[in-house]
Amino acid sequence: MSEPTCDVAIIGGGPAGTAMAIALRDRAPYLSVTVLERTTYDTPRLGETLPPDVRVPLSRLGAWSSFLRDGHLASRGTSSCWGHPEPSFNDTLMSPWGSAWHLDRTRFDERLSLEAIQQGAHVQRATTLLSAERLGRDGYRLILSRRHVGPCTLRARFVVDATGWKAPFATAQEAKRCVADRCFAVFGAFQVQDGETFSTHAMVESCAEGWWYSALLPGGRVVVAMVGDGDSLRGLRWATPEPWMSLLRQAPATLARLQACDFTGDALTAVPVLVSELDRMHGEHWLAVGDAACTYDPLSSQGITKALDSALLAADALEQHLRGAPHALRAYEATLHERFQEHQRTRGHYYRQEQRWPDAPFWKNRCAALPHPLPSVPPSRHVPEVNP
Repeated sequence: MSEPTCDVAIIGGGPAGTAMAIALRDRAPYLSVTVLERTTYDTPRLGETLPPDVRVPLSRLGAWSSFLRDGHLASRGTSSCWGHPEPSFNDTLMSPWGSAWHLDRTRFDERLSLEAIQQGAHVQRATTLLSAERLGRDGYRLILSRRHVGPCTLRARFVVDATGWKAPFATAQEAKRCVADRCFAVFGAFQVQDGETFSTHAMVESCAEGWWYSALLPGGRVVVAMVGDGDSLRGLRWATPEPWMSLLRQAPATLARLQACDFTGDALTAVPVLVSELDRMHGEHWLAVGDAACTYDPLSSQGITKALDSALLAADALEQHLRGAPHALRAYEATLHERFQEHQRTRGHYYRQEQRWPDAPFWKNRCAALPHPLPSVPPSRHVPEVNP
């Protein structure tokens, strides 16, 4: 039996991977594209808040109409207690792109995979990469494990790492992750009580230990996250919700909006929050996309939009590269690096606005990790997202 082959194998079926498959098939329909996704899109995923201009990349991908049909929750905007105890509001009423959105993340990810299939890509679910063998000019042989099938292989002329910040394929090619800042987020969930209402504004509230984020999701579920670091949250244990709930009681604006909710009692989820980029985002017959290439601070609410934008860039660069353009991948990497540096500068601008706890470990650590300020900094959104 002949070994399965494809022109481009994309490891990771999240937004970056499936968006790249859609864009690549649109630009170069003569290329065969296979997406390898370790789940079956049935695992609950934490929701996220998307800014209004997510409409731009989704429209370019031809996925905007289906996005609107999928029941995501429109949001009027954001509120923040940052640098001051009183909430300020940033309403999307005047946005040229319409509302912001609170995602049903599981539905969103699967929708993009279905759009990729419709575009002619092959999506293999429940498939995990075990290892990869270099084949010189012929690309790679991927050794895979498929649930209920077992080990199998796939030969790919080119490989895209879209696996998120761990980027196992890229790091196996000796790319190294350069971490500019490291925190972690601890998530809990609430449910809006029957007969109660909850604002569709996402909220950010800073505190001595870091900052809180809360947002309503489809189905009346409210996700709440505490973002801190190893010093600000040292000694706290997350096996039970009590330490987390104790900190929450010290965030008055967030706590007040949760009076309409019941805590679900679900186990808390802790995930790393990195601001980082790979020192090499491409190599011979491979590139990294989305969080595999670089990760942003969730305060910016740019994670998924960045993933979609980088997928569109990567598809253009790869199509040019495979047609013989010698510097296409290098230009792609330079663009992502430039955007990461701009994110760092804008991030520094916002963290320096909070001056209420200058001696608290979290804020001292952020000051030490931030780049030096520039004379002027362009504005940025101020809506965090949940990005495990």
